[in-house]
Amino acid sequence: MPDTEVGRSLFRERLIAKIQQHRDFKALPQEIQSSFFEELAELTLFGTNNCSVETHSPRIRKLEKLADSYRRVANSIALLSEIDELLLDDAFQHSMSLQQQKKLMRQLVAEVDGLIGAMRQTPSGTSERFSLRLQGAGLLKQLGKLGVTCKINNDFQKIDQDDAVQREKSEGAQRFLPDLSQSMTLAMLCAMLVLFNNGQVVEWSYCRRLLKEGKKHLDSATTE
Repeated sequence: MPDTEVGRSLFRERLIAKIQQHRDFKALPQEIQSSFFEELAELTLFGTNNCSVETHSPRIRKLEKLADSYRRVANSIALLSEIDELLLDDAFQHSMSLQQQKKLMRQLVAEVDGLIGAMRQTPSGTSERFSLRLQGAGLLKQLGKLGVTCKINNDFQKIDQDDAVQREKSEGAQRFLPDLSQSMTLAMLCAMLVLFNNGQVVEWSYCRRLLKEGKKHLDSATTE
């Protein structure tokens, strides 16, 4: 369908319905299903689709500021007295402990610093791949917490020849959203919805690449 305001609204409705009808979604515990879409709506992807060399300098400055903020929070937590830490943990029992937050902050610092280093030292294509790996790995970790496994091998998009010809003719004037009539894994469908919610370009090939690069990153981390 066309990537217009009406098309996007319809696409989102059909995408949510497709997820709800997926057998892997139906197999999830009821308590996860009930808050599933609220959880997806809160997910944000690290970085953007745009990884061109021209945008590196302003992006690096913003990333450095982000890393500094994470670092300051982690250091501030480390300076707390034991009793203050216990009091705060007791007050926020529903969320992660301060020690877990400190660990998370330092992990984020390492990831941001890694991305900055890649942007400074590598060609734009490699930098884009590195960014995709961070994005995809972060997304897969969050989906994993919701019980969505990373299965991407059977994802495909089949377009009839007539549809392909028609799309090629009108591509210069109109961008199209992915075809949801074909078989896709739950991880793929969720990736599309997260991209959509973040206002990013929703393309089948980009979503598949995002998941594949993210899985490579996670696999390499577990073997090290």
